[in-house]
Amino acid sequence: MSASEPQSVEVNKGHLGIRNFNERRILTLIRREHALPKAAIAKQTGLSAQSATIIMNRLEASQLVRRQAPQRGRVGQPIVPFELNPQGAYGIGLKVGRRSFDLTLVDFCGAVQATLNERFAYPTVDALMTFLKRGLPALTIGLSESQRQCIAGLGVAMPFEMWNWVEEAGAPAAELERWQSFDFSRHIEQLVGLPVFLCNDDTAACSAELTFGNPAHFSHFLYFFVGTFVGGGIVLNDQLFTGYQGNAGAVGSLPLFSNRNTATGQLINHASLYLLEQSLPENKRSTMFLDTTSWEDFGEPLEQWLNTASEGLAKAIVTCQAVLDVQGVVIDGTVPGPVKTQLINKVSRALDSLDWRGLNTLSVVGGNIGAKAQSIGSANLPLMANYYLETLNG
Repeated sequence: MSASEPQSVEVNKGHLGIRNFNERRILTLIRREHALPKAAIAKQTGLSAQSATIIMNRLEASQLVRRQAPQRGRVGQPIVPFELNPQGAYGIGLKVGRRSFDLTLVDFCGAVQATLNERFAYPTVDALMTFLKRGLPALTIGLSESQRQCIAGLGVAMPFEMWNWVEEAGAPAAELERWQSFDFSRHIEQLVGLPVFLCNDDTAACSAELTFGNPAHFSHFLYFFVGTFVGGGIVLNDQLFTGYQGNAGAVGSLPLFSNRNTATGQLINHASLYLLEQSLPENKRSTMFLDTTSWEDFGEPLEQWLNTASEGLAKAIVTCQAVLDVQGVVIDGTVPGPVKTQLINKVSRALDSLDWRGLNTLSVVGGNIGAKAQSIGSANLPLMANYYLETLNG
């Protein structure tokens, strides 16, 4: 990466201005259906054919949608489907983790165009600012000037109250306490010249699943992201629910109890990957988060972690279902695909053994975004804020 100062990105306010409700409805609908003709858009939104045409013409002129090849072979005029234009808008995301920083550039369809990563033992404010100054110019170097003007903003995703888990993070207390007074919006807006959108890292991961994944098409679901520390998010009525102070879905803080109703700590102390890391021999710890393709040689420590994590997750799911009554649960994380599958199967079996009287049962599925869900979700925040119906709702 270049050590040069970051370039401020000029924003075309006319192009990037927050879209009105009907434009958002249409953009969200096209994203979910992949492509639709104007007649289908009018029918599914309840808009008149004339209104739908006017809005579609406006979106096409703004280069947010584009025409596909006409579909011929039917009586009458050919049908012309419209799809999102990947180059119509971009989002930049910054993920502040307990083991790494990520910068991610995604296009309007959520495809990653560039990414930068820096790993460390624990995060510091000084390291973050150095990473941003060096990384932002490198991240957008492949964009043309007109594409740079389509950057909708920068989303920041970070753990909630990171400074409160000093022992688990293995970091000096003084370094973590600096995060408590660090003003992300002020410092980063000055640095990049873009609107900044801030949320919890696992809420951001949930946003990526809602926008670009969710193959089961759940309108109401509970989301778990199994990372260094386990966390999550909540989707109700196709909207991210963030709560009064933005901390809804903080499933890692859920208290757990044994079969004798004895407190056994929080979920974060049962289903987080730092526990697996600590149980591994020293020679395997350093590669654990670098290799998320296969953990086959982790043996007994992995099996023990899967059993403990699945039991904790199952208890947390039943607790949440008693309050939320969702359709399903989505589990994702920084784990290899086979490990995620094992975890989901064990969670499902653990759920079968719990008391569901008075509650609606639900299905547990794997997330579609994977290990980079937090990073992609952070880059999705400015796209959500400007173009889609899904928003961060309290």
